[in-house]
Amino acid sequence: MGRGRSAVVIGAGTTGLLTAAALSRHFAQVTVLERDELPQSPTWRKGSPQSPHVHVLLQRGADIMQTYLPGALDDLERAGGHRIDMSLDTDWYYAGGWKARLPSGITMHSQTKGLLEFTLRQHLSRESRVAVRDRAEVGAFVCEDMRICGVELVSGGRMLADLIVDAGGRNSKTAARLQSAGFPKVNTSEVPVDVGYATALLELPQMQRPWKSLLVHPKYPDARLGVLLPVEGTGKWLATLVGWRGDHPPDDVEGFMAFAKSLAVPDFHAAIKDAAPVNRIWRYRFAGNLRRHFESMDPAPDGLVVLGDAASSFNPIYAQGMSQGATGAALLDECLTDYPCDLRGFARVFQRKYAQFVSQCWLMSTTEEYRDRAAFPNSPGWTRFANWYLDRVHERTWHDPVVALRFLEVMHLQRSPLSLMTPGVCARVLAPKSQSDERGGAHVAHEETA
Repeated sequence: MGRGRSAVVIGAGTTGLLTAAALSRHFAQVTVLERDELPQSPTWRKGSPQSPHVHVLLQRGADIMQTYLPGALDDLERAGGHRIDMSLDTDWYYAGGWKARLPSGITMHSQTKGLLEFTLRQHLSRESRVAVRDRAEVGAFVCEDMRICGVELVSGGRMLADLIVDAGGRNSKTAARLQSAGFPKVNTSEVPVDVGYATALLELPQMQRPWKSLLVHPKYPDARLGVLLPVEGTGKWLATLVGWRGDHPPDDVEGFMAFAKSLAVPDFHAAIKDAAPVNRIWRYRFAGNLRRHFESMDPAPDGLVVLGDAASSFNPIYAQGMSQGATGAALLDECLTDYPCDLRGFARVFQRKYAQFVSQCWLMSTTEEYRDRAAFPNSPGWTRFANWYLDRVHERTWHDPVVALRFLEVMHLQRSPLSLMTPGVCARVLAPKSQSDERGGAHVAHEETA
């Protein structure tokens, strides 16, 4: 503590809140600025348009949350959230077969986004060095000698700080604000996907089920997906339907159920067909993966770092968003610990280190998108091999516990995607197919309940 007098964090989403907690280890005062009016109960807010949809916290994100806000995960469960073993507790149909069910120790946390953010805010309010201000929209940066040294608020006034962190999400205006301050345009990478969501909060009958979550992923060129997860509230479940490449689910009950019935296996529709939405069906559209290359700016602004969706946002169906933002907060803590007390040059050092991690997330998300040769006729040549190899990986996860566990570790950001190609894993993936492989991955739990 005490490295500098103060830090400012833009955005009070999960990334911003965890970032503030991490910064409190290094700064005497951390102020979180949120343009929305923050709700005083576990409900969604206007500035987070995806809030009504399924949100899962991957293992890496959960570990980081536990580090900076101890007890928050336990409070989520006490409030009705669910901790789900991604393999043992999940019936998961993926790319043509049912994944093996085994105790993995790799969990995801399922609850509404409103409950998650509310719980984090409650925990952060106990930190004396952190203040969260809502209805505080940033209008511009204060810049002196190529250094961002503060922010100007739309409502008037300015706040100066030793470090500014943008954790304001995909709609961040930092790139435009930097141009207005005289910096060069920020280069971007985009991979369009045209994904559409529809989510219903359902009340399902209380009964014994052989799973705690149900996931149905398509095999290309099928473009329809379903996710069914429990959330807080007796018998309450979120059912999210997803369609790629413009094939979006509707928001009326009849159309929603028809879309569910069209998924690759009947299990999803069977699970929800007798339930009615508790309220309206919510829709959301995601245009594509977007990465802003702040790490390559020249000249680069000092005193400002950008992380989470403000730097890179990925197809939400891979559930990386909150956990990659949490990793950004942890890397920020790590870099501040290693950096001299004078923060000159710190922003560039952090941004480049963070970019190395983001590149792994980008690889995981975009490799799958490149399967669509019609949309990406000039996709990198290596993606053809990668897609072929990943098909073999998915087939092995139907039966092979070693490959299934490694895939989960990669998905939950605990290992690099390249770890799927270590000699031991590669030997299993490339071994000749067995008869059970050929018939599409029989799943014991699925067969028992069919």
